[in-house]
Amino acid sequence: MRLSSATFLFATCAALTLTGCDDDDSIVTPDAGTSTDAGTDAGTSTDAGTDAGTTASTATVTTSRPAEGETDVYPLEMYLDASGQTPGIAFRKVLTLTFSEPMDPSIAQVTLHDRTDTTAPARVLTGTWSADARTLTVTVPRTEESTRPLEVSTHHALALDALRDAAGLALSAATVGLDGDTALDFTTGERDPELEHACTHTLVNTPEAVTAGRTPFDFPPDTHTGHARYDVTLRPGETGFGGYTGFISDPENAEHVTLYLNQEVPTKVTNDTAGTDVASVLAPVRFICAGITHTLTFTSEPGDQIHLLQFGPVGSEHIQFVLERE
Repeated sequence: MRLSSATFLFATCAALTLTGCDDDDSIVTPDAGTSTDAGTDAGTSTDAGTDAGTTASTATVTTSRPAEGETDVYPLEMYLDASGQTPGIAFRKVLTLTFSEPMDPSIAQVTLHDRTDTTAPARVLTGTWSADARTLTVTVPRTEESTRPLEVSTHHALALDALRDAAGLALSAATVGLDGDTALDFTTGERDPELEHACTHTLVNTPEAVTAGRTPFDFPPDTHTGHARYDVTLRPGETGFGGYTGFISDPENAEHVTLYLNQEVPTKVTNDTAGTDVASVLAPVRFICAGITHTLTFTSEPGDQIHLLQFGPVGSEHIQFVLERE
């Protein structure tokens, strides 16, 4: 069942009592006139009173995932849950916020609100602070009513008003990084079945290890099996690591081919049979699983034609990808 809203109230006040001068009349002498100067200096007590009256933290949110106001946030994260006797794929959503100064690590409760469906009950969640008490990680589990932790196409607000900094002060309504409401606001997008399918392969498939060819004539290994997860060892070069693998097109049909990559890798696709370059698109994807950050897409022509995939240069010796063809 869903948890009900929790309201956290915090009030602080500071009082500064200023003592007056002696009421007795006294004879004014030239030396006593220096009391005017003394009164000027005493006026700094007003500044002290301003400082003492501070009731809100100066902490700001330096980074967050998702970012404040971000849209099209993927509503779930896929991961391999090994807590049971049989490991299985599970859903969650991990939110993180990093503050400019240490916070009170004994207070980690936040409240997740559905701003699109205001009748939906709020969810009280307890996060985990980093060792330096600056980064809060909040894991949103799936609900009992749904397999996903967050609703799709929904404006969510993660209220942080219960948090305190190391001095015990609450966040200011004008906290930088929260757009003036002490809450992390973001909007989820729709789900992508193809991306989730590929993530499944990154989580459960044993990678097939291959070593890239140094040149197109160095017998590049085949990497054209659909649903396969490849671990490619690249060759060192002057500007980084790179190399070639092969792909053979379908005998009868043109296909839409997608490589789901674990990092950004410059890639060139060539139809070696026809001797022509093939248009391809390298693009980032919404975060859904740790094994996929980018996709490379291209269309292969039918006829058992040999294609070459030229990777790099890149800083990593190893790259991984799941190949899908349809």
